[in-house]
Amino acid sequence: MRKQLAVMMLLCLLALPGIVSNNASAADTIKLGFVADATGVGESWYKSQRAGIDLFIEQTNAAGGVLGKKLELIVRDSALKPDLGTAAAEDLILKERCDFLIGPTSSGVALAVTRVAQKYKKVVMFHTSNAEALTTTDFQPYMFQVVPNTGIESRGVAQYFVLRDYKRFCYLGPDYEYARNWWATFKTYLTQRKPEAQILSEQWIKLGDTNYAQLIPEILAKNPEIVITNLWGDSLVKFIRELKPTGLLSKASVVSLFDLDMLRSIGLDMPEGVLGYSRCAFYATRDRDMKEFVDAFYAKYQQWPADWAIMAYDGLLALTEAIKKANSTDSDKVVKALEGLHWKSLRGWHRIRAEDHQADVGIYVGWTEKDPKYEGFLTIKRHMTLLPAELVWLPPEDVKKLQPPGR
Repeated sequence: MRKQLAVMMLLCLLALPGIVSNNASAADTIKLGFVADATGVGESWYKSQRAGIDLFIEQTNAAGGVLGKKLELIVRDSALKPDLGTAAAEDLILKERCDFLIGPTSSGVALAVTRVAQKYKKVVMFHTSNAEALTTTDFQPYMFQVVPNTGIESRGVAQYFVLRDYKRFCYLGPDYEYARNWWATFKTYLTQRKPEAQILSEQWIKLGDTNYAQLIPEILAKNPEIVITNLWGDSLVKFIRELKPTGLLSKASVVSLFDLDMLRSIGLDMPEGVLGYSRCAFYATRDRDMKEFVDAFYAKYQQWPADWAIMAYDGLLALTEAIKKANSTDSDKVVKALEGLHWKSLRGWHRIRAEDHQADVGIYVGWTEKDPKYEGFLTIKRHMTLLPAELVWLPPEDVKKLQPPGR
């Protein structure tokens, strides 16, 4: 009881300001509760997510809202901690009376939040956290995911190597659920389809730790062609910077999630010709809606939108489209509207599969290169390949076997 009280008190201290409607009654608004990993290593991703969400709400409200109601955002920080995520979700539902939940970044927090959403029968839209377990072993009917899940992502990267000559792989990853699941799926998929592939080493480091002094020499000694890692943010930036002087990147490639925030952070220290993947690079699609979004985003923030801003915006596009289709904010009705929804996202037309509530969104794989249009950072536009979800996601019959009984 004391622990629960302490968590609630901490949440009050961590509560972040949202977008509020002046003197608007509950009947005039649709409240979006954002469980955000806003502090610690997740801060930069949160800022990008928040920028996309704020722009969506601003544009939507200026156009008259949804069903004649204005959108209102209320934020709680879970600081990448599942217990705070649970308390935050309950606070947003019970105290703030939010109609829907969105976020967070951490898959561990998302697995906690999804249980709260199920308990209170509230739709939660995951736009960044992407554990495949959310759609399989931990599936519940009120969750939806518009980010490529860990299975789509890891099998997609593995499929890229199945079709190419690379055979010698090393791995270094942060020791937490997302990375463990990602690597296990990648390794199984790759070795089953490419028996000659060699896993030369597998190393784990505490999440947030950036001391690679004992780890890099082991990688160098193995002489790999590809170094796979699930490091992200500043941890990945430091890893690449420490690899550069060793000469490894002249004969091998580091393969990881090269989101725009990371590319901006490392800047021109990123070598050209390094292989990476993206969940949603704005420069990877020529869709007119994406161009209009990018122009509006740049006009508002004077910077290019990161993957997290785009996917958060796409999640709200899907959610509000379903609200309009259901002509209601009732979660049960919105669930029915979201299942099988074919909606126009910034990434083009996509569908949310009814069996697991996963959107058919793939990943983009490419090599780093300089582009004169984008000063200060490299893109992964060179030889970019889109690996669609349909190529690598679990078939519906396999999903059904993994989901809890009764689904």
